[in-house]
Amino acid sequence: MSWSYVIVVDQGTHSTRAIVYNHSGKAVFKSQQEIDLYYRDSFQVEQDGAQILESCISVLDDAQEFIKTQKLTNIAVALTTQRSTVIAWDKLTGEAITPALSWLDTRTQGQLENFEIQEDIIKQKTGLPLSPHYGASKLQWLLENDDVVKDKRQKDHLRFGPLATYLIFNLLEHQPNLIDYSNAHRTLLWNLKTKTWDEELLAAFCIDARYLPKPVPNCFEYGMVKKLEYPLVLLNGDQNSAVYGYGKLETNTAFVNIGTGAFILARSKQGPILSSNLLSSITFSSDIEEEFVLEGTVNGAGAAMTWAEEEWGINEIESVEWKDVEDVPIFLNTIGGLGSPFWKSDIQPRFLQSDKNYKNYSINQCMAALMESVAFLITINIEEIRMHEVQINQLLLAGGMSKDEHLCQCLADLCAADVVVSNFKEATSRGAAWLVMQKPDWSILESKYFYPNENDSPMSRYKLFRDALKGMLH
Repeated sequence: MSWSYVIVVDQGTHSTRAIVYNHSGKAVFKSQQEIDLYYRDSFQVEQDGAQILESCISVLDDAQEFIKTQKLTNIAVALTTQRSTVIAWDKLTGEAITPALSWLDTRTQGQLENFEIQEDIIKQKTGLPLSPHYGASKLQWLLENDDVVKDKRQKDHLRFGPLATYLIFNLLEHQPNLIDYSNAHRTLLWNLKTKTWDEELLAAFCIDARYLPKPVPNCFEYGMVKKLEYPLVLLNGDQNSAVYGYGKLETNTAFVNIGTGAFILARSKQGPILSSNLLSSITFSSDIEEEFVLEGTVNGAGAAMTWAEEEWGINEIESVEWKDVEDVPIFLNTIGGLGSPFWKSDIQPRFLQSDKNYKNYSINQCMAALMESVAFLITINIEEIRMHEVQINQLLLAGGMSKDEHLCQCLADLCAADVVVSNFKEATSRGAAWLVMQKPDWSILESKYFYPNENDSPMSRYKLFRDALKGMLH
């Protein structure tokens, strides 16, 4: 069906936004509400499910007020959510009975060290590595450690799974118990080939599928939004939608979304590629088509800046100048754990010069080292993508950190690729709207271009950075 307007609710790590798009791809309204992220310790990272739900309701109400005022009609809704975040709730009331365990949460690292299924089997089934960032071990942890979850399970009142299911269970009429393929995929329990919960993986994590939602394609008739009477027609992971923020992703282009984490996505030509240190992800699915990408993950992007503010005592870190800094040290950025292609969660962040810490350097040197480390980790993933016969000569950048022009130029130089940055920063919601509108030929967004230069200094530091990380893992 063709829609005139779509409300995209973009539920991210730090905020929830509702943006109304018209059929030409123009954002005509936006409402945003901040949400809290709680670091219980270095490993336990949680959010309040009720607060997240209320933020979704609030921004939807704001969008509805605009729609009523403007007398708009023929409206659909899309929901994008942070992936790998899980939560448990009461199937009768919809009330959250646990905190939402964030995708940043790695409390289960220890229990995965002697896991009974070999990692290559998991990779062949899911396209993902065995990692505490994904949902399966978190759900298992809740079953084994949360008394309320144990009680609800005994009474057969338990529902749990991706955050997206909890939200639509409460936002939609008839309380659907559904999850889209992209979010199901990030549980580490969903088989990328069969498109179902995998019996072997469920058994390995001691999880009964009856507590989980039913997986369905991203494009699906999920139900009507309570009170608004608009249909929810798309459910997707945030990065999976963001890759379409510019429209169709060309085969020679990687999409890089740099927010709390950095995610690097490039199209797979022939379905999922499972023999890789990267992730194989499904970005879109309907009854008639599926699209897959190779995906790299950097955990310490914006999260690294938050970490540096606290650990290094840098105030107003975004205003610290780091261009043309001399004698830049090399910072081994393992904040949040090393993502692809290393997949290691137990290495402490430090400077390469092991006898030195942030007190030995100026604030500008620390900032330059931190920002370069983000660029270095992205570059490592671009190199990994190229190893799979995927040609990359252009990077499309989105996310909050893409506004840093020196970072953009640094990436162009290191990756030997043109970097394109749009002035429009809502790639996730725009990508979701584009999918709902059935992939129209929207006009190209006004963008800024950065072209690669030969720059020996960052490249030499990059090689030292890359070799040091590889050395730490062997």
